[in-house]
Formats: sequence, C-alpha cells, structure tokens
Amino acid sequence: MWTTRVLTLTLAGALAGGALLAQQTGDPANGKLIFESKGTCTSCHRINGNGSHFGPDLSEAGARRPEQLQTSILDPDAEILPANRIYRVVSKNGTTTIGRLLNEDTFTVQMIDKSERLLSFQKADLREYAFETKSPMPSFKDRLSAQEIADVVAYLSTFKPPPGAGRGGRGGAPAGAPPATAGAPPTVIAAPPAGPPH
Repeated sequence: MWTTRVLTLTLAGALAGGALLAQQTGDPANGKLIFESKGTCTSCHRINGNGSHFGPDLSEAGARRPEQLQTSILDPDAEILPANRIYRVVSKNGTTTIGRLLNEDTFTVQMIDKSERLLSFQKADLREYAFETKSPMPSFKDRLSAQEIADVVAYLSTFKPPPGAGRGGRGGAPAGAPPATAGAPPTVIAAPPAGPPH
C-alpha cells in the first residue's frame, strides 16, 4: 500500500511537472512581437492602454489558465464571456452596425464600433437589435504555428491582475451620452483618446 501511494504521488508529480513544462515552452518576447505584428491583435485588443478599444482588454489576461487562452485563440466561439459579446443593430433602412454594447435602456442603445466610435441609437429607429452568437475574432488555427500560439499564450500569461483585484468587466456607458433625435443617424458621442504609438 505504501509503495502504491509513493508511485501515485510520483506519477502525479511527473504529470504536474509535465504540464508546467508545457506551459513554459512559449517565448513571451516572441509572443509580444506576434501579438503586435503578424497576429494583428492590437487592431481589436489592448494591453495597458495600447491597442484598440473594440475587443476585450487583455491587461489582466494572465488571470486565465494557459489552456483557456489557447482555446480563445484557436476557437474564439468556444467561450464568449457575456461582457465580450458583440451586439448588432439594424436600422429601418437596412444599415447594419456591429460593435460592443456599452449600455442599453428602454429607449436607446449605446455601443462602440470597430473604428472606436461611440454610437447612440434610438430603438424607435431600429428594425432589430440583439447580441451576435459568434465571436468577431477569427480562429488563428491556420494563421499561426503551434509554436507561435504557445509564444502568444506565454506573453498573455505574463499579465496578471494585481493581488486581491476582482475580475470585473472594464468599460461602461459613456457618461452624459446625448440622445439621438428621432429618424436621425446614430449619434457619434466621442472618440476615446488615442494611445501612444506602438
């Protein structure tokens, strides 16, 4: 019985060590280069203020397990957090706008589009409005090699939340957003301040 327990503990230790080794195979420095260039990740995401406001802020991506980060890169539709779902509005004239929902009340919808414009729509002017079921993020399964994906995961894993910080969504409704007038195109509220050049 003692031998079986030692063997079980040794096997468990070896498996844990193997998992840790697998997590350490990525190169964070190369992952940063891929994130900012070949992967074009900053066109949708931002880290510590650098990048786009359209997609989720990845400044605390290291709070997620490496397997979760890898899955989000390979199969973005597998798990879409509620705060990251994309919203689609269609006006009565058929114009479709997609973006990230910032606020919705009885009469209006506020969102940010991929051009980082903050928009406000009157529901009375819309034919439909709802969350999309798919992620706008493409799969990088055929765009990056296994090593490049491991490097990006290693890079994102370096961004840990501060000790004791809760995991809440960032962003919210723009304060004092002016209402759109009936029959008018969506109101462009303001553009977020541009970050420093990459």
